[in-house]
Amino acid sequence: MEAGSNEPAGTPEEVVPYRRLDTAKRRRAAGVYLVMAALAGWLGAVSGVGLMWLTAVVPLVAIAGYQFAGGWRIRVSDMEAISLAANAATFDFGHGSATLGYRGPLAKPVWQVLVFADGSSPEHQALVTIDGLSGEVTGMFEQDVARP
Repeated sequence: MEAGSNEPAGTPEEVVPYRRLDTAKRRRAAGVYLVMAALAGWLGAVSGVGLMWLTAVVPLVAIAGYQFAGGWRIRVSDMEAISLAANAATFDFGHGSATLGYRGPLAKPVWQVLVFADGSSPEHQALVTIDGLSGEVTGMFEQDVARP
């Protein structure tokens, strides 16, 4: 960085689109846990420790099953979620933003979309929740925006 430069250190020269995390990567972790369980089972069998190896294998297999079950492939993008929320709102859509969250013990993906009415000073806003797998609107709360 040059002296007197207003650009912060480490700023990338090119702006790239943001990539959201995909919980389907949990399936890779499940594979690692299964390999570890197989290795622990093999080591237990060749070392002759009796049933003691179950204390390692059973929990690893259970964790692998949980990780695999929670490895959802997110099918609805943020822009699709905003579009679905705009269609669900009872007012003319102006702008909105989406945040990805997770619901339940298996971390099912859910988009929370905040949409505002069209205009320079929106009179209405809505919070719409959209299932990240099916695109179904799962909830909506609308309210008027108070004027200062």
